[in-house]
Amino acid sequence: MAQPSPPASPTPPPPSRLASRYRAYRLPAFVLAAALLAAVGVATVAGLRSFANSAEWVEHSYQVIAEIESTLAATRTVESSARGYRLTDRPALHAEYLASIPAALNHSSELIALTRDNPRQHRLARDVERRVRMRLAEIDRLLEMHMRDPQQARLSSQTSHGAEQMRALTAVADAMREYERALLSARDARTERNATLLTALVIGGLLLALGLLALLMLNLWQENKRSRALERESRQALAELEASAAERQRLTERHRSLSHYAGLLQSCQTLQEAMDMTAHVIADLIPEFGGRCYILRASQNLAETAARFGREAIASADLLHPDDCWALRRGRTHRSQAHDGGVRCAHLARAEAGADSGGDPRWSLCVPLMAQNTSLGLLCLSGERPPREADLALIQSIAEQLSLAVVNLQLRETLRVQSLRDPLTGLFNRRYLEENLQRELLRCQRRKLPLSVLMLDVDHFKRFNDTHGHAAGDALLARVGQLMQELVRNEDIACRYGGEEFTIVLPEADAAAAMQRAEQIRAAIAATTIVHLRQTFGPATCSIGLATSVGDRDTPQQLLQAADAALYRAKAEGRDRVVDANTPAAADA
Repeated sequence: MAQPSPPASPTPPPPSRLASRYRAYRLPAFVLAAALLAAVGVATVAGLRSFANSAEWVEHSYQVIAEIESTLAATRTVESSARGYRLTDRPALHAEYLASIPAALNHSSELIALTRDNPRQHRLARDVERRVRMRLAEIDRLLEMHMRDPQQARLSSQTSHGAEQMRALTAVADAMREYERALLSARDARTERNATLLTALVIGGLLLALGLLALLMLNLWQENKRSRALERESRQALAELEASAAERQRLTERHRSLSHYAGLLQSCQTLQEAMDMTAHVIADLIPEFGGRCYILRASQNLAETAARFGREAIASADLLHPDDCWALRRGRTHRSQAHDGGVRCAHLARAEAGADSGGDPRWSLCVPLMAQNTSLGLLCLSGERPPREADLALIQSIAEQLSLAVVNLQLRETLRVQSLRDPLTGLFNRRYLEENLQRELLRCQRRKLPLSVLMLDVDHFKRFNDTHGHAAGDALLARVGQLMQELVRNEDIACRYGGEEFTIVLPEADAAAAMQRAEQIRAAIAATTIVHLRQTFGPATCSIGLATSVGDRDTPQQLLQAADAALYRAKAEGRDRVVDANTPAAADA
């Protein structure tokens, strides 16, 4: 029996027929790929809209959290400013306190507006505003009490409910913050699920569509690849060229602004003016950085904020001790950043929990203002991104020019004070009196207001000087000058007229008020003793002559002569008394 023959293998179709078959599949494949891409596009648009909506709610939650933090921070700022004013009585702190109250109220009102979509958060936001107002009212009550009776205000502050109010406010704010974070977590989870689904749909559709398109566009892929590479290279070269031109332009503008700044510094009249201009220049040239300009006090024990610029990424103290800043300690620039192990100065705010592990990108830079090996102040800057070398060089140049300007202004102010002040008593000198008495007298005459002049002479000063020596006499005169500075108003002019004779100008003070002030000064001098070379001298007495101008015909010379004549009457009537030039002499009476 014959064996069956094996089956014949199929014969492949000729190339022309194969190409024709593939050509027949091109249109359906293209249509299918287009449909897939359209579906992917629709799904992508829908997903993007969903993501945009989720992002809006996430942004809304972050705004709510930020407003909570801002409300607490603004309330603490009001509390800190009020406490500082109660401790120091500095007008600047009182002005800062008044300026910070609207911020606290505005932030709490903004928090209410942001939570209108959530009844629970809206109710808590109203509670926050109510507690903020309660805390501000308590602070205002203590401040008003301080203005009336500082001792009573100090006692009342120890028993006030401020701490409890602040803890209650913080507790409500924490509850809002935790709830908002819970909303964030839920939204993040929902967004993650939607993102996973959309990613799967997009990736699946794209892979299938790209597979189909790869079969159709295989011949064009290499050419397109080469074209894209050339386009990328051209775009990169153009971007580098534009960046180089922009950097050159920026450096040119910086050099021009720096030269202009150096010229303006030479025209500044006060330290505050120089500091304000420096803050403006830094904010204009490097707007992404924020910080402060500090000036060291003459005692070199404290540096106080003179100007601010930008938004501080790391808050710095308003007042700092030189030992709290590494730059002032070492006399050289100090930079710190969490990820490179930099040591942060003590006057800067502490890093948040977990930030020291390297996740905190913020940095700080302290540049001392030095001239002639003397510390004058400090430039403190901070930012969210690392500074460029050009930025550091610019800041260093600004610090050097500012240092020279500060030392020149301080020298100018020292010379000006020396030309107007008596070096022994610290009072104004006779030259200052002659320049300002006429101005104050004319001002009071224009406004139909009185002006009084006191002429004061230390009784038996020559005998005291001859008995105890000139050094003891100088100590007595210095003590008298100190008492006069303590007992006159800010608008009064206390001067050393010459020798043991003093003059006080009391603008807008009538004879009765001037007599009361003169009696206070006379009694204070009569009750004062001095210690010189471990010996106690005194008390000394003084005679005071008083003259008051109530018309518009008096001149400074006439007022001084009238007060001087009243002074001699006081001495003639027995010393240690106050005599009004308008009161008749005892013999005439």
